[in-house]
Amino acid sequence: MFKIMLKNILLVSSVSLLSACAVNPDDAQPKKVDPRQGEEVNQVCFNRTMDSWSPIEGENKALIVFDRRKEQYKLDLIGTCDPEFAMMRIATVSRGSSSCLSRGDKVITDADMDRHDSCTIMGIYKWHPEKEEKNKQEDDATESK
Repeated sequence: MFKIMLKNILLVSSVSLLSACAVNPDDAQPKKVDPRQGEEVNQVCFNRTMDSWSPIEGENKALIVFDRRKEQYKLDLIGTCDPEFAMMRIATVSRGSSSCLSRGDKVITDADMDRHDSCTIMGIYKWHPEKEEKNKQEDDATESK
């Protein structure tokens, strides 16, 4: 009797272990990086306040911000905020005393302020919006052939 129970326990454990190791095909393929995303930078700085910002269509955990020279940067975010639902403004909380944002700083949108939701900046990248138009033209040329 004990041998049968031990055998069943081992069988169930083996099946559980094997199913836990199964690979989801979606997880196995790396996410394609947007062609507009440039190299990673350590921080983005502003003149007292951020000039402007915009969400990235289809990416609810990223945000474009404009620095004091009107250059664009993509903020990769993690957390409970959703920049696509921001209406008029966002707030940033820097861990330092300067007007610069870096990895680990926080972003809060006006849609999240009542819920006290925020996101943490996980990466900052240069953003090249002109590359989107170039890719669209290349795609159109490929499709017409």
